[in-house]
Amino acid sequence: MMIGAAALVAVGTFAVHAQAEGFENIVLSASKDAKETQATFAPDTANIFLSADLTDAVASGSKLTVSWISLDSGGVAPANYKIDEVSFEIGMIENHVDSSVSKPDAGWPVGTYQVQIAVDGTVKEAVDFSVK
Repeated sequence: MMIGAAALVAVGTFAVHAQAEGFENIVLSASKDAKETQATFAPDTANIFLSADLTDAVASGSKLTVSWISLDSGGVAPANYKIDEVSFEIGMIENHVDSSVSKPDAGWPVGTYQVQIAVDGTVKEAVDFSVK
């Protein structure tokens, strides 16, 4: 199974879709730079992208972690299986995070998933999605 996750912190803004402590404009989509969020993806979706703006509540020097979780994939993976994770330190000028995860070789198992955004080890936002 080949799965990869990546994250990039950059300056940028997106349309308002969701907001959590330290984050706003959270978008989950099959298209990079999408303006509208998706809740459901097809098993053959090549990549799933997350983008979010950071607010002033996320201090420079904080450790930001994006985790991709398979909550229930019908037995293909154990419940609450961490597919991938990426962490990095927030600098002084960054105000945006992008992360993505690639389709497994056999396709996404039908099920429920979640991407979590944590700051200094505390989950600040969890975005649920499904594959049907």
